[in-house]
Amino acid sequence: MEVEEGLGDGDRLLMRLKMLGLKTCSFLLVLTLVTPHSFAADKTEALPVPRDAAPEIVAADMRYNGAPMQIIQFTTLDPDDTLKFYRKYFENNAKQGKYAEKTTSQRKMIGAMMPDKRLVNVEMKPEGEKTAHVLVSSLDIFKMEIPEKLARDIPKMPGSQVIQHQDSRDGSKSNRFVIMENKQSVEGNAMYLREHYIKAGWQRDKDVTLKTGEHRQLMFSKENRQLMVDVQKKNRELTIVIYNEMTE
Repeated sequence: MEVEEGLGDGDRLLMRLKMLGLKTCSFLLVLTLVTPHSFAADKTEALPVPRDAAPEIVAADMRYNGAPMQIIQFTTLDPDDTLKFYRKYFENNAKQGKYAEKTTSQRKMIGAMMPDKRLVNVEMKPEGEKTAHVLVSSLDIFKMEIPEKLARDIPKMPGSQVIQHQDSRDGSKSNRFVIMENKQSVEGNAMYLREHYIKAGWQRDKDVTLKTGEHRQLMFSKENRQLMVDVQKKNRELTIVIYNEMTE
């Protein structure tokens, strides 16, 4: 068994993920090899789960910064046994049998690079004394794109940097989630976006100040599209802008 803080040549990939904004995403996971018991949905690859797990699809058709991503979830009644399952799985199937593991006060995380160059991760969050919520997801790292290119059509103030672009589909419904940051004020961002969407024919449904100078929320709608924008101070220098657009 080899447990590493870094993943050897995976370090280069992790640096790329940070550059592309993966730091804002929850721990992700992936898999294409045959497991003792696996779960697949639609065209997604099989994701490793223990035999007694009852997984539910969180995202079967999602792209994170342009890369295919799938997520499933389940509840485990034996977190320790579930963690052992994933350790053993990565020992047997991960590239060179190596994986990274991290424990915080709120969750346990374990992940590895697979031979097919996918990143597979598991995140376990305690729920009560004996149960835990488990997220298993997949991400094809080498298909990731610069998020700025994917968000070309989204209005943004000068100097804005797009750090995450995520889109998903569920039948006729779609969702687009974009995070960017800039050095403009919260009020300046809110005014800029309000003027842009009103001029573009959107209806303003909500425009509220949650904390003066630090947090604003706006909602717009147009035909079958709904958009919520959250604008708030990240620190003294940066403002973070979060777009969440839903189309039916």
